[in-house]
Amino acid sequence: MIRRNNGQLLAILLTAMIFTLSTASAQHSHDKKEHEHQAASAEGAQNMSMDGHKMVDGMPHFMREGAHVDAVKQTLTRYAAAAAQSNIDGMSDHVVQTDEFTIVEGSHPNWGWVDYRDNHLKPEFDSADFELKSYAYDEFRVSATPMFAYVTFKIALEATVKGEEISRERMGTAILIKTADGWRIRHLHTS
Repeated sequence: MIRRNNGQLLAILLTAMIFTLSTASAQHSHDKKEHEHQAASAEGAQNMSMDGHKMVDGMPHFMREGAHVDAVKQTLTRYAAAAAQSNIDGMSDHVVQTDEFTIVEGSHPNWGWVDYRDNHLKPEFDSADFELKSYAYDEFRVSATPMFAYVTFKIALEATVKGEEISRERMGTAILIKTADGWRIRHLHTS
């Protein structure tokens, strides 16, 4: 969970965001005969709603408060609490458990939940050289639609690494999507 070298972080985050958007776009492709999009007039776009959510200039307006924002904060808080307990199963309850999940800790990426779980979390939590004392997310800045959210937040971490006590405050970025099972983390960047 602790890695350094922030030189490539922005490039990796942008790549992950492009991947996320291109995957969503690819999932939406279809034959013209199956479905045709209708262009909305400017007035029509202004009055459109999505789950009771107002559209602005034909685009979903990002909320900074309300039920979606609260649910996103709860998802991230519960994920961090499970991490603080080295509870991988608890962490998995709050992520997209597919290859679509991505995480960058410091400058090290993991592509997919299984990669992160098996090649990062399990070895770290099982290591005699690493003991996580506390791990929490706070000071959330959430922008959400009813189906998508991006968040920046503060990370507070206390651990023992190779016998050395460390205490760190870092920043994180998360992208979450709304699923049938609730909000799930699709991308995390913690540094």
